[in-house]
Amino acid sequence: MAKRLSNRQRIERMAEEASIEAEDKEQGVEDKEPKTRVRKASGSRKTAPKQKRMKLIWTVFDANSKEIASFPYPAKNEAEARAAELSEKTGKAHRVDSVRVPMGDDE
Repeated sequence: MAKRLSNRQRIERMAEEASIEAEDKEQGVEDKEPKTRVRKASGSRKTAPKQKRMKLIWTVFDANSKEIASFPYPAKNEAEARAAELSEKTGKAHRVDSVRVPMGDDE
């Protein structure tokens, strides 16, 4: 088991090592340390595009999934009434679905 060194002994040992290194440098014997390669910074990072705000609207579709009419979100009853009216008028099924669309700048 190694004996612990006192503070004075550690200072003496560090001084001896420093003097040995100084002598080696004077003689021209130098330990060449390998150069560490510096990683070149890549170009600027691309930021993710800002997500646009979305809103829900009610859309009336026919049997072929063709959009017939659209209504704002609070007007669901009007959209369902329009779908029922078109179903009776044409004899084909119409349905109401919610659709997400991007908000305009003024909303």
